[in-house]
Parts: sequence; C-alpha cells; structure tokens
Amino acid sequence: MFFKLQRLFILAFMLSAISGCGDLLGINLRKTKLDSSRFKVDCELDLNKFSQIMYENIGPQIRCLGENLNLFIRVVKSEKKGYLSRIQLERYLKVNRPDVKPEVVRALKSVFDIGHLITGEDPNFISKEVVDKVINFALIFNEEAALNFQPIFQNTSPVTYALHQNHRDRVSAANKAIVSGLRKIFNPNRDGKVHSLRIIELLENFSTDETRVYLNRAKKVIFAKKVLLGGDKEVITHLELERLLLNFDRLILIGLDAVRYKYIILKQESLLQLLKRDIGDLSDIITQGQLGSRDNEVLFTVGDAIEATKLWIKPETFDIDKYRSLIDEAKKILMGGTASEVKGKELKTLIAHSKTVLQTGTVFHRIYDKYRVALESPLPIDIDFREYRSAYPEHASEVNQFDRIVKKYRFMKGEFISPYYSEGYRRNPDAVFEVALYEYGMQLLLKVYGSPKEGTIGGYSINQAQTRALFKKFEKELIDLKLMLPQRAISVADNVSLLGTLFQYQSDKNEVLDVNEGTEFALSLVTSINVAKDMMKEYRKNGCRFDQFQRVEPQCFRQHFWKGFCTNYRSYFPRMFDSIEAPKDCENFEETYQSENLLQKSVAAARSCVNYTDGAREEIYYSEGDIMTILLGMFHVETTILRWDENGNNYMDWWEVNNAYEIYSTALDGFLASKPSIIRKFKKQIFQYMIKYEQIPDIKDPKSIAKFIWFIGPFGKKKAPAYRSTISSILASISEENKKISTDQQFDCNYLRDPENIPNNPQTIAPVVDTREDQSYRLERYLNLIDD
Repeated sequence: MFFKLQRLFILAFMLSAISGCGDLLGINLRKTKLDSSRFKVDCELDLNKFSQIMYENIGPQIRCLGENLNLFIRVVKSEKKGYLSRIQLERYLKVNRPDVKPEVVRALKSVFDIGHLITGEDPNFISKEVVDKVINFALIFNEEAALNFQPIFQNTSPVTYALHQNHRDRVSAANKAIVSGLRKIFNPNRDGKVHSLRIIELLENFSTDETRVYLNRAKKVIFAKKVLLGGDKEVITHLELERLLLNFDRLILIGLDAVRYKYIILKQESLLQLLKRDIGDLSDIITQGQLGSRDNEVLFTVGDAIEATKLWIKPETFDIDKYRSLIDEAKKILMGGTASEVKGKELKTLIAHSKTVLQTGTVFHRIYDKYRVALESPLPIDIDFREYRSAYPEHASEVNQFDRIVKKYRFMKGEFISPYYSEGYRRNPDAVFEVALYEYGMQLLLKVYGSPKEGTIGGYSINQAQTRALFKKFEKELIDLKLMLPQRAISVADNVSLLGTLFQYQSDKNEVLDVNEGTEFALSLVTSINVAKDMMKEYRKNGCRFDQFQRVEPQCFRQHFWKGFCTNYRSYFPRMFDSIEAPKDCENFEETYQSENLLQKSVAAARSCVNYTDGAREEIYYSEGDIMTILLGMFHVETTILRWDENGNNYMDWWEVNNAYEIYSTALDGFLASKPSIIRKFKKQIFQYMIKYEQIPDIKDPKSIAKFIWFIGPFGKKKAPAYRSTISSILASISEENKKISTDQQFDCNYLRDPENIPNNPQTIAPVVDTREDQSYRLERYLNLIDD
C-alpha cells in the first residue's frame, strides 16, 4: 500500500501538472493538424502509458505530452502571451471537446494550483517555460523511478541486510536526482507571501474509481503531514514543500525500510541499526528548525493513530478497537499527558525512549562482541569492564547496566527458544539486550502503577494491592486477549505477586515486586506462552481429542505431557528431566513415579479448577492457558532448585532449605496474619513443617495440631530436604490457605463448561466459612507445660 500511496502523492504534487493537462487531450491523441504546421505535433500520445510512469521508461510519451501542452499554449487564446490560461482552456474544452468528462474539468484548477505552489506563478496561468521544466523533471523522475523504485519497493523476495543496504543506496541516489530535478522548477522566493494548497481538496479532485480507495486511505494518514512538516494537516504551503524537498530522501528511505521490513533477513543487531537510523532521521525531521518549538501543540490524536493502524491490521486478525483503553494507558505511560492527544513534547518523549533503548542495544552488542569468549563461558562472570569504560567514557551508563545484567541474571532467552535452566550459564547478545528492554518497560510501568522504593533498579516497586488494582484496571483487555478468564483478576494478580516477588533468581525479602524480579517473571511468562503453543501442537500430532473450545482431553494431556515437553526442550531443562529419570531419547519416553508425581503436584499448584463441581464432577479439559500456567509454575520451581542447590545434588538439602527460609518466609505472612498470635510465633517451624509434610498445619484439626506439636518438640525431625514436587505442593497449599481467608467471591468452576460465555460478573460462590473450633489453644497449653 505504501508504494501506491507514494505514487499517488508524488504524481499529485509533482506530476499532476503533466498528467492532468494530458488528460484534457483525451486518451489516444493522434497527429493533430490545424491550419498549418504550426498547429500540429508529430507524435502519437497514449495517456494510458502514464499509469506506468513508475514501472517502465515512457520517455517518448512524456516528450509527446510536452509537445501537446505547448500546442495548447499556441492554440488556446490567452490574455498573457506564452501562457496557457485556465479559464480560456475550460471554455475551449466546453465548446470544442464536449466528450471531456466533468471530473477532468474539475481537476483542471488543481493542476494550475499545483503549478502555482511549485513555481509561485499566477494560479490561473502556466507558461511554456514551466511546461518545459516540468517535462524535463518528469523525464528524470520516470527514469529513476522505473529503474530503482519499482523493482526495489515491490520486490517480495527475502534479502540480506547487506543487500537491503545496497537497495537503500540505489533508492537514495534516485531520490537525490529527483529532488535536484524538482528544485529546478521550485521557486522558494515569493516576496514575503506564503502560497498554500488544501491537500484533501487536491486528492478529491484527482480521485478516480481506481484510486479512490487509496486516496481514502491517504486521508487517514494525512496527520503525518503536520507531524513531519508542521502547519495545518490539511494544508501544504510552499515553505512546507521546501521542507519536504529537504527531507525527501530520508522520508522515502524510511518508507522503504517499512515496506521491505518483513522481507529483510534481520538479526537483532541489524534490526537495531535499521531502527536507530530511521528513528534518528525522524527525530531530526520532526524537531528541525521551526518544528522544534511545538512542545504544546497537538500534533495528532490517539484516535488518528488507531485509524491509521487499521490500514495495516485486518480487524479479523486483531480488533484494535477493543483495546482502546489499553492503548490510552500505554500512551500515558510512554509519553505522559492526556490519553487522547499527542503534543510535540510528548512525541519527543516517545522518541527519547526509543533512542535510549536503541542506543543501549547497539552498545550492548559492541560490548558483547569484545568479550564474547568470556561471556559465553558457562561460569559466572567476573569480567572487569574498566578497559571499555576508559575507551568509551560516553557509554559509561550502558557499560554499567551491561555489567550488572550479565552478572546478576541467570536465565536469559534472546536467540534461544527458551532460557537454559541448567547448572551452567548460557548467554547470547540478543538475550542481554532483551533483559535491558524488559527492565526499561518495567521501570516505566512501575513508575505509574507502583511506589517509590529506594535502593531498587529504577527506584520503583509494586506491592500486592497495587498489582491487584492493575489487573482489575485492565481486566477486560486481558480477558479479550485470552490471558485471563472473567472474575480471575484478583487470583491471577496474587499468583503474579507470589511467584514474581519470591520465586525468582534475584528475589529478595522486601515483599514487593522490583524491576529485576518483574523482568525475570516476564521472561519466564513469555517462555511459558511459547512452550504451551508448542505443546498444543504436540498433542494434536499425537492424536489427542479436543473439545469445541480447543482444550485437550485430560488423560491424553497427562499421557503425552512429558513427551511433548521433552521433544523440543529437553536440553533446556536438563536437571528437571534428570530428576524424573527421563530417557535421553524423547521418542521413547516412559512415565516414572517421579514424572507423574511432579506433574500432579504442578497441576494442583497452577490450576484452581481441576473438576467441575456439579453433575458427575468430571475433570475439566486443559486449555492452552492451563498448560501455560502449569509450565510457568514449573519454571519457577526449577529456578528455586537451581538457586539454592549449592552442592549440585539436584534437590535442596535441609541446610539449603534453611538458607532459603529468609526469602520464602514472607509467602506465609498473608495467611498467618489472620491466625492466632500463638501460631504466628512458629512461623519458621511452619515453614519447616510444610517442607517435610508438603502441607500447612490445620489449626482446626486436633490431629493436625497434635502432629505439629510433636514436630516442634524435641523429638520432631525438622531437617527435611525439598524436591521439585515439594515446592509445587507448597505453592498449592499457600494458594488454598489464601483462598480460605479471602473476602472475595470464589469462582464457580462450572462456568468452564462454556468458557467463551462466562459472564463478566457471574454469580459466584461465596467463600466457605470454616465453623470448626480453633485448636491452637492446644499449642499454647503445650508451651505452658514446657515452661512449667
């Protein structure tokens, strides 16, 4: 579409004086003989050829058109000798050419207006001198466009980045030749006057049945004129036309990158180079000269941007209107100001964000290349980047960030299909920048929705209450994106808080989600989404039965889970597969007690609705979202083992569990807050009890309290190891305890019989009130007995 719009604009603004006047002559004009040889042309004009002006060399036709235009100047009476009069030409056509269509006559004035904008001459006359210059320009344009624009812009073959650079050079040379030719026509000096032209009116006058659809699309991006050239979005002045000429080359090259993007074979580094160049050029164009003082001027609205975006995104692929509130909020996060308008200073803010990110990426790749051998070692990094800092002091900020990321982050993705959850470190240059990109976005998010927190990256964090508010705010959009079911915002937010704040490699004990913890969570979330998609393909490949909602049958889900997971990801989770005694060959995967136990515990931890609660209480089929959640929990369990397993025996020994207590004890605070004070005194013992028995002491069950009393007594064995299934069980237990104390309505699992029609505000089940007698007094009595 860009190529067609480009063709329309170029022809309208630069060549309409040619093709417009030519149309007045008719489609096939043959030798014209009047009273003498003075009134004839010795060529055959076929105006159909002008539709190919950007596709093939039509030089002879352009010259023939010039001869015909000059013939009109000689034939049509004019009060200015040597000029073609618009008014007299209209009269001539009315009398001598009744076959000329009304729309052609309507376009006549626009032809003269364009000549006026370009040359500064009287808008009612065109001189022979101007016609000759326009014809010469048309010849240049045609030659350059046919040779360079058409074969490059419309090429749909994949090309390397190096070849694309070569294509850019060709187009750039053509651009410069075209601008040089147009400058011979353009007159910038207007004796202090400003000449202008209404763009919409021009487009309407030149529209035909063939081009109307593209012109209507052009109207939706007309706001870009104001952004790039200033002034009224629907008006172009000769001063703005001069600015267009000044930036023509860069604008066309930006357009070339946009059109050819999906056909260029790009790696992250070359993509960063491409974007950095284009964003830099756009920034220069927008902020140069008089355009730089538009901080408080509204350049366009978010609605304008959405309508323009629809030109490239089909509604059946992605209905952008559903996410208007999300887009408005993203606008405020990225640019500030109001949700509906984009002012100059706000656009500058967005450009500044882009420049910062792209600068970070390009510098990161340079640093990585210099230290590649050491960085791709499986060992922790102890590189001193002092040499690089000294050589490039201007990049000190990026070097410090790079230093922190490669030394603090354990699991990175980038060019891998998943982070490696293994004993050794696995890094790649794309992954390091990916972490920086997630951190940058997380900083912007937490600055708006979180609270200031000293000593953290970016200076902001988000607590559980704020996370809940965030998920409630965007509940509708998350449901539409199928990332969440109705009425699950609070439970999902709580799970994010639990996993994000505690079960990351860099988790601390401050009980809030920091930028680095949020980044690690985001990486694992994206990985789990991708793995879940691959798993669903494996289930289909293995012939599993699916229901009408594309959910896989439970028995087949369990039967092929490990085999499907193993097929593509065995090497990324070597310790996990070792723990379940999995074979190296995924094709011959056989279930073991360990694999069945871990999957069972993982499902219990991740899935709040396993069975329907009515009818036969059958097990609910597994959606892609269910599988994603199960995998997400497993990834965090794996993170936990790899973080605390210091001796490498693939589980947590009792002393390693003891080391982890300081971090994970905060997970108990939520449900312990409602317990009697005597219970809260034994927080660490409760943690140890959970590790040993994979359950939480039930203060209303006499047997459970008695068991806990024995456990904390002198004969209780508190030194218990933790396995992957242990941690999964703990996650499930904590979730269940939090449900008991929750004041929120409980989700009715029966709504999952028709997951696509769950009401946004369904009649939910009230929390179950446990009326059993509190048995914690038994613990207090035991303590008093000990004291005596």
